[in-house]
Amino acid sequence: MLTKLAFKNLGKSVRDYAVYFLTLVLGVSIFYMFNSIYAQQELMKLSESTVLAISSMTELLSYISAFIAVILGFLIVYANNFFIKRRKKELGVYMTLGMTRKSISIIFLLETSLMAIFALAVGLILGVFGSQFMSIFTANIFEVDLTEYKFIFSLDAALKSVLYFVVIFFVVALFNVIVINKVKLIDLLYGGRKNETLKIKNTMLSAGLFLVSVILLIIAYCLIFKFDFGPTENSKYLKGAIILGAIGTFLFFFALAGFFIKLLQSRKKLYYKNLNIFVVRQLSSKMNTNFISVSMVCLVLFLVIVVFSAGYSAQNILSAKLQQQAAYDFSLEGVPYHPESDTEEGIPEIFNNLPEELQNSGEIKNHAEYTFFNMEGSGGEYGDYNLDLSVLDSDISGSSLYFMKLSDYNQLRQINGATPCSLPDNEYLISYEDSDLSVIADQFVDKKIAITIGTNTMNAKMEAERFTFGNRYFGGIVFVVNDDWTSALQIQRRVLNINCKDEAAASALQKKIYEFINNQDEKQVVVRYDSKQDIYASSVSDKALASFLSLYLSFVFMITCAAILAIQQLSEAADNKERYQLLRKLGTEKKMMNKALFTQILCYFLIPLALAIVHSLVGLKVVYTMLSEFGNINVLSSIIATAAFIIVIYGAYFILTYVGSKNIVKK
Repeated sequence: MLTKLAFKNLGKSVRDYAVYFLTLVLGVSIFYMFNSIYAQQELMKLSESTVLAISSMTELLSYISAFIAVILGFLIVYANNFFIKRRKKELGVYMTLGMTRKSISIIFLLETSLMAIFALAVGLILGVFGSQFMSIFTANIFEVDLTEYKFIFSLDAALKSVLYFVVIFFVVALFNVIVINKVKLIDLLYGGRKNETLKIKNTMLSAGLFLVSVILLIIAYCLIFKFDFGPTENSKYLKGAIILGAIGTFLFFFALAGFFIKLLQSRKKLYYKNLNIFVVRQLSSKMNTNFISVSMVCLVLFLVIVVFSAGYSAQNILSAKLQQQAAYDFSLEGVPYHPESDTEEGIPEIFNNLPEELQNSGEIKNHAEYTFFNMEGSGGEYGDYNLDLSVLDSDISGSSLYFMKLSDYNQLRQINGATPCSLPDNEYLISYEDSDLSVIADQFVDKKIAITIGTNTMNAKMEAERFTFGNRYFGGIVFVVNDDWTSALQIQRRVLNINCKDEAAASALQKKIYEFINNQDEKQVVVRYDSKQDIYASSVSDKALASFLSLYLSFVFMITCAAILAIQQLSEAADNKERYQLLRKLGTEKKMMNKALFTQILCYFLIPLALAIVHSLVGLKVVYTMLSEFGNINVLSSIIATAAFIIVIYGAYFILTYVGSKNIVKK
């Protein structure tokens, strides 16, 4: 009989359980998708180093998943508490009719178990199919090609999802038993009649506190703009902004109800139009009662927007920076020049001193070797010229200028697919690797700064250009001059860049280079090498970790925020069911009531989101400024992706909340 009653109750409450069910399904599916990443590598062509990177990231995600499970557990218990409150009168009737607390607990246990089994099944199915699409995203993150497609199912991820959620549902069932055994019959029958009251009845005080909250938030925003991620003493601005921002947010929602009422009461036409007075009172009462949870939702939404947008932008920046940094399959660095031990001829060439096996290797497509020079004495350092060096964070006044032969530069351009350059004797070209140094490089052109080598004085030929000189990031400015003028300069180091025919050829050549470097005799030629494959493997793991963590945490926290607001509004509809019935008896049209309910729920969802967006506009400006140091940011793309993410999840919860509340009010 109890089983039949549990099935019947679950069938009658399908619409009421929609938000709860959606939360469970999304939780299970997201949990499975992010824990099945390791299995997705079967679809990709991966190097050994990339496999290790995925393995390390998967291990970290498993620890994060435990933290996520705790958050989802609290959320499910919180949602479950609503349904107990929603059915207080029903439970009171059961007890009045003589049903024991044990029987009631069994009914709830059966309902919870049925819901858990159904949600796990649907969530795993969605997660399995979602992971097939996620493999495309994973391949894009790791910048690898997908092999022939095949359906992937991760038994490990499925078992982990079932285990975590079984534990969560066990806690929920235990919570239900404790609540049912402690609750009093009088509370069950009349609990829904307790009204909420405003915490601040003086509207002038509310207006004052609201004004204070706005001032605190403005001060917090100003402090954030002063924080520049530079010296440690600037951290006081960040700490101050966080403290004032949090206090301002809590005060904002604490005083909003009274201020909101006062503001609308001053506009009598709007206040007394249709059911606006009812909506304002209902919304203000709930906002004031739940100001702590609404404030927390606002702050978490702010973090979600910043983390998701920053993670999305960071992975694009890292991809672009990676492609620029690893421009060659190999960069071999020769021994540096030591004036106390090296001869006047300088340091040996690299390619001509490699074994014939490497020089004549069929894996090599093309190569280019270049030499860096600097100038001793006056004019050899940046401080010797009329430059504004204060635009940089670090002092480079004592740093040497680096020079390169035009022939070497043209060879580099050629293997990069660029056209060669020509130079008159009295001119020089400027190239730089680090975009931050463009402000210094441009000054040589704009100020027409002349450089003298020996007896020859040269001026800049054209605007400075960005160029990658090797896989080991040089990060400086290079002055390209005609070959004849380097005889008056001092050799510093040589670099050999090699491109291979394909990835397989690069893998084969890497083994030969590694063997050569480790078996060099006393006359050392190469001190180190940097391969594109190694750089990609080490850098792509950082990019993948940033992307997956930002997505994982953003999804879970967004679901949590939306579910909390949804449950609070469903609870509000259940508590005020009698008031809506009274409005119906007084002759209020159904359309007007639905519009009032829609407006109330929309405002409850939009107000914390709106303030979170304002917070994010300030936070993201600072984050984007920091990220821009690593590359160009596609702000529009980031905004569109973040907006779509919010609209889909937040919008789904809003629609289900409205439908569920309307269904509750109708009954």
